[in-house]
Amino acid sequence: MSFTTQPRRPPLAARPDHAAAQKRTLVVLFGSAIFGRAATTLGFAVASLLIKDMLGGATWAGLSTVAITVGTALSASTISDYMNKKGRRPGLVLGYGVAVIGGGVALWGAQLNSIAIFLIGLLLTGVGSGAGNLARYAAADLAHPTRKAKAISFIVFASTIGAVGGPTLVGVADRIGRSAGLAENVGPYGATSLFFAVASVIVFTSLRPDPLELAGGLDSATTPARKSVSDTLRVIVADPLSRLALASLVISQAVMVGVMAMTPLHMDDHGHSISVIGWVISAHTLGMFGFAPVAGWAADRFGQVRSIAFGAIVLVVATALTALARDASNQLMFPGLFLLGLGWSFGMVAGSALLTQSVPDEDRISAQGVADLVAAVVSGTAALASGFVLSAAGFDVLSIIGLIFSALLFGSGVIHGRRPLSAAA
Repeated sequence: MSFTTQPRRPPLAARPDHAAAQKRTLVVLFGSAIFGRAATTLGFAVASLLIKDMLGGATWAGLSTVAITVGTALSASTISDYMNKKGRRPGLVLGYGVAVIGGGVALWGAQLNSIAIFLIGLLLTGVGSGAGNLARYAAADLAHPTRKAKAISFIVFASTIGAVGGPTLVGVADRIGRSAGLAENVGPYGATSLFFAVASVIVFTSLRPDPLELAGGLDSATTPARKSVSDTLRVIVADPLSRLALASLVISQAVMVGVMAMTPLHMDDHGHSISVIGWVISAHTLGMFGFAPVAGWAADRFGQVRSIAFGAIVLVVATALTALARDASNQLMFPGLFLLGLGWSFGMVAGSALLTQSVPDEDRISAQGVADLVAAVVSGTAALASGFVLSAAGFDVLSIIGLIFSALLFGSGVIHGRRPLSAAA
């Protein structure tokens, strides 16, 4: 199979083979997303609690989220470049495979009460999370240009089952682990490895043909050398729409992670059981993934810019509710965390689609990886800082900081929405 010197976008609507391959791709990615997201949320629900027990306080509890997001950041650009050369299928299998090992390392570290080993394990599981994030772009490789947001949202929605179900299995996994001789809250990491393994097998056996290869997006021998991260970032920020897309991905992710990372600790400090905490996280992940098809439809129907602005105002409301939840009352934590996830969903789906359509074709794959890299780095920083803010000022101040950044994103979306920059606006 020969390729042109630059990635190209075939006329998808006129290619029946592409339409059939797209349907198969979405089915496979749907199945793998269920298990990949369940693996991620299972471990996340207990990570900060384990860090708190290991270090004897909540100040450094954000290290758990930092480790995961560092792994996500490392994988975002690296696996994206690997996909550029080898395809989506090898990249996803590699990322999920590394995460299988990571779950085992995290379990080992938690059982030994070793913070270093535990964080290394979390970092490796973050690689799987980063690969899963890139799967949303795989869904758009063969999608019609007017339905890219819908395709992306379908995979985000696919994560609902795993994202909502994962935290509810924490208690069961913990009981199984303790019956096998593991310490409290360690058992869920065995399930993390298992679920990542299932996701890897699904992709390895079924993602054929590779959507990126069929779309003509793989590097050929004559393709110019890929741009560096800094060069790709300059390409993104050079265009107002791609710049807004990057801001949406970064702020939505950072605000969501910063508040969510401290939610288990805030609720634990006010006497909530691990089961109640798990259900709040499930409500949050339902907001993140359950309404993704609505976010995709809205982005295609009303424009990505308007959807970004809507997601930002939802984040403003969410952080206002959590700021009021000083005693971690269920009446505020459940709706606050749900809306936090919903605002993230609109910002992530619309931002991803806008980025995909606003950068040059030859930079598309690299831009996707770099955008996820920046989002992961910033959200990792937010997660680390959130522990200090929680300890020094409280959960309400942490939420207010998130509210301020969400309001800035809303203002930017409104400004861009009034400019006739493109149909996307």
